[in-house]
Amino acid sequence: MKENKKKDSRTLYILQQAIDDAIFPRIMDVTNAKDAWSTLQEEFQGNDKVCAIKLQSLGQGFELIKIKESETVKDYYSRIKEIVSQIRAYRKNIFDKKIIEKNLISIPHSFDVIVIAIERTKDLSTLLVTTYEFS
Repeated sequence: MKENKKKDSRTLYILQQAIDDAIFPRIMDVTNAKDAWSTLQEEFQGNDKVCAIKLQSLGQGFELIKIKESETVKDYYSRIKEIVSQIRAYRKNIFDKKIIEKNLISIPHSFDVIVIAIERTKDLSTLLVTTYEFS
């Protein structure tokens, strides 16, 4: 029990040291790390209802995102990765296959030959986003 209390105090201290001075007042009165973490989590992620609304909005953004005429495929892919990162921050997984498919159906028709080659030679369900980079 004494060891756990010591670890909790150390964790609370680390949390307090790691956050910005403007945020510190929000957790300065808490007495344990769990309460500090819960306060910060609700502050920045919101409650379940807020999370569900944000996830719905992000999911819609993912589905509707299109490449701009003046945009490179690499820049477009970066925008998709940003939305995916935000979705994953709310603890919702988006499978790599879906991200790759989104990229393949969204890129300009001038890349059709490449898309067809990828679709015919690769099993999309085994590709990983980290190894599948557009350039």
